[in-house]
Order: sequence, then structure tokens, then C-alpha cells
Amino acid sequence: MMRTRDLRRIYPRTLSSPEPHIHDVVILGGGIAGLWTLRRLLATGFSVRLIERHALGSLQTMASQGIIHGGIKYALTGEASAASRAIAGMPERWRDCLAGSGEIDLASVKVLSPRQYLWTTTGIGSRLAGVAASRAIRTSVESVDRDALPEAFRGAPKGVSVYSVDEPVLDPRSLVEALARPVCGTIDIGAYRLRRTGTEVQIELERGPAVRARAAVLVAGAGNGGLLGELGLTTPRQQTRPLHMLMARSRVGEADLPAVFGHCVGLSDKPRITITTQAGADGRNTWYVGGQVAERGVGLSPADLIAAARGELAACLRWLDTARLEWSTFRIDRAEAASDSGARPDGPMVFASGNIVTAWPTKLALAPLTADRIASLLPPQGHGGTSVAPGTASEELRICPLPWDRPEATWT
Repeated sequence: MMRTRDLRRIYPRTLSSPEPHIHDVVILGGGIAGLWTLRRLLATGFSVRLIERHALGSLQTMASQGIIHGGIKYALTGEASAASRAIAGMPERWRDCLAGSGEIDLASVKVLSPRQYLWTTTGIGSRLAGVAASRAIRTSVESVDRDALPEAFRGAPKGVSVYSVDEPVLDPRSLVEALARPVCGTIDIGAYRLRRTGTEVQIELERGPAVRARAAVLVAGAGNGGLLGELGLTTPRQQTRPLHMLMARSRVGEADLPAVFGHCVGLSDKPRITITTQAGADGRNTWYVGGQVAERGVGLSPADLIAAARGELAACLRWLDTARLEWSTFRIDRAEAASDSGARPDGPMVFASGNIVTAWPTKLALAPLTADRIASLLPPQGHGGTSVAPGTASEELRICPLPWDRPEATWT
């Protein structure tokens, strides 16, 4: 839940007094939520700097599967949950941006698939039809006729039902670049130290002069916990929910994997497996595998998790030959605001403490809504004057590689 201590009431004068050497806001964290917030605030006249310790998109952003969820995933029981309602409007908002007509021009982003699919291993089609009819779910779900099945499902037996969901799947790396390149002159990448003095926040950079700002926005994912500690803040508290993700690809010289985008659903309210597909640096398709298998695999060794995933693929995609794949695993912590029960929050969590705003978007798709809530805690206009340098190459922006292209990834 969002605390309503509005910075406009706390700092009505200092935030509106123009001083060229003091920014209105500094954003700490260069993932999708931080970059979206940067673009949102710059567009409304704020003087803003964004600072990222490592590389843009590090950790959660680049570890995401790039699915712009609209709530279907969270409503597999046939009833819309609070999580599904919170995310219901996101695909339409993202599609406008991807078409170049939304609040941010994302026309250069690589769309891996314009839709994702739900497929079954048992006869639960009637329940999915009920989900599509739910008033709280805006994303349409349509049964796919057998003659229109994507390549990966053409060999599926008749007992398998396949549904098309109008939710796009994006390449996270091209998304980071599209958000960052036009405003690269407002972005610093490198180590820093953070402190708060009076009504200011000061950031000492590893390279370059210190940055001063009247307010700070913490959107560093799992790094928020450390930043809050540096500032001496005990609230909000952070919790993490770990995942042990999997990556699979064909061996060199063998037929490439077909593209799969979506969820295999069973009797649980969570997908058994979630698969997205993207070509690696060597051109081979990589399946990036999450879902229940990744949640249950947190306590497993990579070898044991791979064995479990082989079994899931054999059950969920039994008409495909997956016996000879190469495998790798990847651990990631999903960070969010702590709840009393430890459960996953239903939507973005945004808090204000004096001139510090802390936010966890919960899902990549919720970055626009996170930026909305952050902006609501700041004055409606800054004094402007930020100089935005022209775009540069992604290498100069230091964008984090995708998990399967990282040099530390080891394959079976």
C-alpha cells in the first residue's frame, strides 16, 4: 500500500526554488521502473538524474521473461484476484507505447511475440473460458483452432487445448535501450555513496562531481534494502522471493528449438512452467523457463533442478523431443515491500518518508503504474533545465547482458 505523506506538503518551497546545481530528483536504480520514472519526470519538467551502480537493467529487469501480463496468469481459478485487477490495463498502455503513440515512444523495442499462449495437459478448458469472461480481466483469451496453432504446438495431441492471450512478450534488453538512449545525458553508471543532509540528498560518485537533489527515488530492486540502510531508514522493509530459473537450448548442429511463449497450466492457480524464447549471441534459440518449477527449485542444486525440469517438459510438451537439450540455471531474488504474511504484493508498492520515495514495481509490466504513483508523491512540476544529451550506443550505456549470454553461464 502507498503511504500518503506527499512531498508537496513536506517541501513546498525548496522543491520549487530553482537552483541550477541542485536537481529536483535523483533516481537510484537503472531498471525498467527507474528508467520509466526518469522519462516520466523529464517529460513533466523535472530536473532529474538517474544513477545505476552496475549496468542498466541489472538483476530483476534482465532476468524477467519480458511478458506484459494483463492478469490472466493470476486468475487461473476463474475469478479475478486483486493482482489481476491491478495489472489489467497494462497491455493496452504498453501497446500504445510500442506503436509509438503512447506516453513514451517504444517503437524501437523488439517484440518477441505479439501474444502469448496458455496450453493444457488436462481438460480444463471450461475454466479458462470463465477467466476470459471475467469483467475484471481486459485481456481477451481465444481458443486456437488446430490449423492455426504455432509451430511448437502443431504436434500436440487432440486432448491438449491451446489459448491465445493478447499480451506481448518483449526483449528486455532492447526495452532498456529504448528507454535510456534518448536521455543518456541524464544517466550515470558507477559506484556511489548516498547520504541525506537537511532537505537535500547527496550522492558522491566514483567518477565525476557529487550530485545534489531535493528528493530521491529508490527503485533499485533488491538494492533498495541497502540504500534504505545507508539513509538510516527502518521503513519500509524489504522482502525477497527467490527463483531458480532455467535455460535450455539445442546442441550445436542439431535442429533449433521452436519458439514458445506462454504458460502450461494445470490444476493449480499458478502455471506449471512459463517459457519464453529468444536467440542467444550464437543464434540458437534459448528457452527461458520459469513458473512453479523455478519456485520449487530454489532449494535444489542445478543438477537436481534440471532433472525436475526435464520431467516437466516431458509432461507439458511431450510431443516435442527435449531429451538432448543443453541446460543452465540462473538464480534471482524478486524484491518487494515486506508484508506481514510474506505474500507477494498485488501491485506496485510505493512509500514516501520525508524527501525519500521508495518503490518496488513487483512486475516488469507494472513499471508505468509505478511511475504514476511515484510522480503522485512529487510536485506536479519541477523547474526544468535538465540538459539531455543525444543518444549513444548501447555499449556506452553499459546495458546488462541477458542471462544466457553472460560469461558466467555454464551449460550441461
